[in-house]
Amino acid sequence: MRRLVHSALLLLGATLYFLPQSVLAREADGDSILSNFVYRGWNNQTGLPQNTVYDLTLDNEGFLWGATEEGLFRFDGGDFTIFNEGTTPGIESNTFYALASRGNNVWACNRNALVRIGKKVEQLIDLSQYTQGGWIKCMEIDKAGRIWIGSSNGNLFYYYNGQVRQASMWNQSQAGSVDVLRWSPQGLLVGTTRGLFLIQPETGAAPLAISYFAKTTITSLVVGQDREVWVGTGGSGLVRLSKDTLVLTEQQGLRENYINSLYYAPDGRLWIGYRSAGFQIYEKNLLHTPEQGRYAHDGIRVILSAGSEVTWIGTNSSGLIQIKPALIRIPPASSMLNGRITLAIYQHPNGDIWVGTAGRGVTRLQPNGKVDTYQQNNGLSNNLVLSVYGRGDYIYVGTSNGLDRFNLSRGVFDRHYTTHHGLRNNGVLSIFTDSENIVWITTRQGGLHRMDMNDRIEQLTLPADVANATLLCAFEDAQGNRWFGSRGAGMFRIDRQGSISTYNHGHGFPADIVYSFFQDSDGDIWMATEKGLVVMQRGRFRVFGQESGLRFNETYRILQDPDGYIWLSGNQGLQRIALHDLLLAKHTIGESAHMSVRLFNEFDGMPNAEANGGFFPAGWGMLDGTLWFPTSGGVAIADSRLVREQTNKLNIQIQSLRFGDEEFFGDKSISLPPGVYNFEIRYTSIDFAKASDIKYHYRLKGLSDTWTAAGNRHIAYFSALQPGKYIFEVRAERYGEWSPTVVMEFTVQPHFYQTIWFKILTGLLLLGLAAGVVFYLRQTARRKIREQQLINKAQIDGQEKERQLISIELHDGVNQQLSTAKIYLDYARTHEPDRAELIAKSAEVVHKAINDIRDLCHSLTPPGLKDMGFKEALQDMLHSYEKVGKFIPHLRFELPDDVMGKDLQFTLYRITQEQLNNIGRHAGATNVWLEFKAAGPLVQVTITDDGKGFDLTDYKGGLGFSNMRNRLSLYQGKMDIRSTPGNGCTLQLQVPLKAKL
Repeated sequence: MRRLVHSALLLLGATLYFLPQSVLAREADGDSILSNFVYRGWNNQTGLPQNTVYDLTLDNEGFLWGATEEGLFRFDGGDFTIFNEGTTPGIESNTFYALASRGNNVWACNRNALVRIGKKVEQLIDLSQYTQGGWIKCMEIDKAGRIWIGSSNGNLFYYYNGQVRQASMWNQSQAGSVDVLRWSPQGLLVGTTRGLFLIQPETGAAPLAISYFAKTTITSLVVGQDREVWVGTGGSGLVRLSKDTLVLTEQQGLRENYINSLYYAPDGRLWIGYRSAGFQIYEKNLLHTPEQGRYAHDGIRVILSAGSEVTWIGTNSSGLIQIKPALIRIPPASSMLNGRITLAIYQHPNGDIWVGTAGRGVTRLQPNGKVDTYQQNNGLSNNLVLSVYGRGDYIYVGTSNGLDRFNLSRGVFDRHYTTHHGLRNNGVLSIFTDSENIVWITTRQGGLHRMDMNDRIEQLTLPADVANATLLCAFEDAQGNRWFGSRGAGMFRIDRQGSISTYNHGHGFPADIVYSFFQDSDGDIWMATEKGLVVMQRGRFRVFGQESGLRFNETYRILQDPDGYIWLSGNQGLQRIALHDLLLAKHTIGESAHMSVRLFNEFDGMPNAEANGGFFPAGWGMLDGTLWFPTSGGVAIADSRLVREQTNKLNIQIQSLRFGDEEFFGDKSISLPPGVYNFEIRYTSIDFAKASDIKYHYRLKGLSDTWTAAGNRHIAYFSALQPGKYIFEVRAERYGEWSPTVVMEFTVQPHFYQTIWFKILTGLLLLGLAAGVVFYLRQTARRKIREQQLINKAQIDGQEKERQLISIELHDGVNQQLSTAKIYLDYARTHEPDRAELIAKSAEVVHKAINDIRDLCHSLTPPGLKDMGFKEALQDMLHSYEKVGKFIPHLRFELPDDVMGKDLQFTLYRITQEQLNNIGRHAGATNVWLEFKAAGPLVQVTITDDGKGFDLTDYKGGLGFSNMRNRLSLYQGKMDIRSTPGNGCTLQLQVPLKAKL
């Protein structure tokens, strides 16, 4: 305990001792490496809940958390997740001012509560009784895990082991507002609006007030790598408490005396955030003021670094700002090129760099740092410069008004060439000097020229298909062939002997525009075109575009850096491809070639992502290994040494599975209830360098083993999954580097009717039903067979009965008659006197036999059906009954002609005949009513008599009814009998009209 008190006394002594020994810091002169930053901002229009960010922290997974008055946010580098009353159960206020991270939890303070967030809001601790009349302003977690909290009403307390306790012997009225808390090797530093205090919780001693800061507003505190304490004040500048004490104010170079925030970075730099003047960086006793653009006069509330490359800043009004070193540099401000539309770029062997511009002339950057700009007022023919190239002591500048020659020895433009000197057109598009020191010049609307060593210009005669083409670029390959690319006419080659070969659509060339050329190590020629990269290999052409991995197709310039990478410029930035990948793609057979391509744009430091092209040279590889590309906002400088240092690994993770208002995390087993039709799985890769370049691939094992390319999308959607176990796998790729695969397992629960036991029961039931159906079908088949057997038997019985009747009729009637006639004839042969009488008697007997045979035939096949029709046959039959006085028939016939087939007519006739015979024999009826009509698809026959009737219960199936029923069954007909004793009988038949035997 003595040692702790002694440390505090030493700190107090130091604060008193340094006062007369202030050391003056000075501001860094000129440009520095710290000035080449890339800024990127997010506000409430791009994901933030509010533009004022009060505090920032990083959790143990790497997410960035921020506090605003509209809720908390969590950021992975690409997407924001918002935590507030509307989105997160457990949060009761959107106003947050302080954050801290420890273990797996993020602790956040709103106005009067402490919130613990893990995968979700895990705990909320009400602190309103400690903040009465004020609100929470700051928090800090000490080494023992106590969470210290300071409020605007001067209260200081901490949360530990589930309890809230007041700071020992803290004088709330003395402190004013507690604005900042920071743990230091000496103890807890407490910054208030009335001074700085030191608390050593282990001793239980009263807080120690640092007298120098009495009545000083303390706004920020940070501990440096040498255990020194930096104190930011509200109006009194910056103070360092250490052996070498220091006071910095506006007089020593601070932009403002009101310090809003301090951050001591791992690299030893102290970041200083001001109330309304942006930020500065203090390093090695120097103050650096990076270029900050529109953020230069904003207030900086919090500064935090995420690794060695990225620094985050929370501002008063500009939201969240990311600051990182630029991978693509720009020339120094002294070049006067920044912000200008730059065009042709060329470096002469003497080291001079020449940059043409759109309307601002041409700029010469010399190795000694001297910068000269040439325009129309000092020798240039026109301020639009589309091409620059050199030969010996001369630099040739192509403008829209001719060709200008700059004399390096004299430092002036000494000659001007136009159509009067042999040019076809004064608009010069490209200039190129080959290995034989011939200067090649192309002009608008056609025209290719050669300038010899004596500066004589000669126009070449070109084939008709390129004679008037606008030539954009020139190139000489290792074999000495000169290549020229055009706009709209493909390209052509001039060999050493002067022979010209053209390549366009007619020759299989797949593009119209050729912006530049490149020859690989195999000797093959590559063209930058509007279709992508085109390679000429053994006389055949092949295109590599976005489907092969390029981020964009239209390419202006191809350059190689010292590390073996190919750079392509275009309207969306710069693409970088390893030469090895390019050659591998070239030798890949088929359409499967894929290259790992990295895109650089304004987020990497380009002054403008839109590179320029359509002139020559549209970029140059410098003697120092850098590559310069013209853009619409200045020059972009690609330095492979900067890019090579980028080794960010993909930190991919699955966040949650969501459906409806439910959210599940991978730390617990996940089981989806039955009926969940749509759900989503969220995943990410925490990356603050360039999250937009990450490409995700996922698959759901149990549904498919095929990987789905999701691009930069962070959500996978699924619907209508069958019950079962599934494994979701996701991985990511960037610049050819793949992340490990991460997984989430979950189960989809079945409905009761999808369970195994239900399926077993259903299967058993179906088997039972199938057995029942089979049994029923067998019984039905047996019944039908039995019925058919009965029908057949009835038919046979009927036939036998008819045969017996015929036999009896023939034997007892006709046979007897014929026998009698034979006797008469035999007797007449021997008795002459009686012969005439006997022959007459024989004739009478034979005549009667003939009539009996005719009656027998008539009973078997009624002639009316064949000769007269069904209705007439019925009438004929009824007439016979009426004539003999059996009964009086009444016929009502309403059937259309030809509505029934002959077979059905015969059957109904026989049934009617049978029923009339029954009535005649047994009923004793006076009247019989017959009705024949169509009832929909049926024929309906009703025969009713007024006879004595009978009791159906005593009916045993006699009276010929069985025979009738059997006849009807052949036509799927039905028969119904209604009768009671004394009330006659009704027979009703129903037969389908279209029925056939």
